[in-house]
Amino acid sequence: MRRLTLALAAALALTALGQSAAQAVWQSGGGGSGYSRASALPAGSTPTASPGVRQVTVSWTASGGAVPVSGYAVKRYATNGVLQSIGSGCAGTISGLSCTEQAVPAGEWRYTVTPLNNNWRGTESAQSTAVTVAAPTLSLTPSTVTALPATLGGQIGSFLAAQTVAFRLDNPTTGTVLSGSITPSPVPASGTASVSVTIPSGISNGVHTVYAVGSAGDTASAQVTVSLPVTSTIAISAWDVRDASAGTGEVNQSETSAFVADGRAAVSGSFATAFSTSRYIQYDFANPLSPGESASAVKFNFSYAGTASTDTTCFYFDVRRASTGAVLGTHGSAASPVGCATGTTLKATETAIPEVTSSEVASDLQVRVFVSSSASHPVNVDLATVSGTRAGQLFTLYESNFVDAATGIAAAAVPWGLYASDSAFYANGTSWATTFSTTRYLKLSFPAYVPSAATLNSVTLKHSYRSANAGANVCYYFEVYSGTTLLSTHGTSASPISCTSSSTVWQTDSIPLPAVTTVAAANSLAVKLYVNRNTSGKSRHDLAQLQLTYTK
Repeated sequence: MRRLTLALAAALALTALGQSAAQAVWQSGGGGSGYSRASALPAGSTPTASPGVRQVTVSWTASGGAVPVSGYAVKRYATNGVLQSIGSGCAGTISGLSCTEQAVPAGEWRYTVTPLNNNWRGTESAQSTAVTVAAPTLSLTPSTVTALPATLGGQIGSFLAAQTVAFRLDNPTTGTVLSGSITPSPVPASGTASVSVTIPSGISNGVHTVYAVGSAGDTASAQVTVSLPVTSTIAISAWDVRDASAGTGEVNQSETSAFVADGRAAVSGSFATAFSTSRYIQYDFANPLSPGESASAVKFNFSYAGTASTDTTCFYFDVRRASTGAVLGTHGSAASPVGCATGTTLKATETAIPEVTSSEVASDLQVRVFVSSSASHPVNVDLATVSGTRAGQLFTLYESNFVDAATGIAAAAVPWGLYASDSAFYANGTSWATTFSTTRYLKLSFPAYVPSAATLNSVTLKHSYRSANAGANVCYYFEVYSGTTLLSTHGTSASPISCTSSSTVWQTDSIPLPAVTTVAAANSLAVKLYVNRNTSGKSRHDLAQLQLTYTK
């Protein structure tokens, strides 16, 4: 009974003690002092954050209150509220009223402080105003180089101090190591240093990225465009042919779909009253553009009409790669044609074909035109060209060969006779005289494809011809014109360029034209071929081509 009474007394004493603990200070038997849980630490004051070079100084005022503060905990947050790992300088317990966090990642950050006393924590402060830490930077000049090797100057900024810096091209870890240095080295406390880096020979034209890679992991980049002069060789066919073989003036014998309203049109086979994917006319286009050029504002130009006054003729078309037949784009449809024309009056259309974006695509181009005719008649085509802009200059592509599948069965391709060395050729309209005459000639004009900013290196005329019948000797000489200005004469009536009596083997001549020295002259070039035969008759011409080399 005595033991029970003592136990109850002890329990009552403990209860009474717990009720008054909020006002009590417990003195331990050892050194130091302890505080009850109910004696709350004060809240932290909102800190101020000031950025430096990849570091942030955080400062705050002391937290006052009944309970003393022995230190502070500093935290860093992203602006979306996500807690970050605090770096050296502000980690752990900070005994003062400021700290400087080192090697702070680039970004926008906010800071808080929390008062501490041994194992007790006060209330975390409100977040500081956001502070921005700049990312490492690299600047280089010039930004475009036109010769290699090229040494560029520049500057790095916001790099961590004490790093050494290396340079790579196009990839910060696996790219080509570049010769380069910074001054001073290693990176000083300011985080800024001058840069010298060399782009070596052998780097391709285009936009490249130079990386500055610090030994502590900092990386910055700058873009450099390599634009070395490129030498291109292009071949240009004559599309505009004026035949004066009769000696009574020029007769237009140009490629039929090359020029609008010139009185020359191509007539197809008969189409059906409804569209069919097996009934079409198809154009492959010449490829005179140099590679590596962008193309813009490209369009298909098509001028057409029916062959009877009551015809309603409609069309839509595919744009394809000539080499593979792959469809790049379809314009219009059977239900919604690109255009319709009633009667025999030619209707001109221009349709944007934005899928043609480069000279490589433009130089491998095919257009397949699907046609319907209300009376199952043929279609007249006066113009079928592709035009656009490249290298800041307009261009036009002409039909190199034509396929007529109007009936649903594709006929053999019909090439333009002067475009390539093949089975197609151009035959003059009237027999040549037995002596040369300045009124009897073929005039061949060539379109403009040399970029205006280029430097012209060389021009050569390539010409293949033969006699129309065996045993008749055909000879020629020629004049070169820029517009109407005579630039040079090659051969004479007494000393022709060449002669041939073969009617089966082509005589091919390549004649340099050194008098053509400017891009303007090359882009307005015409050649007059003066021809004779030892017996009256005709000649055949398989190739009339300018081969031009230029640097840009």
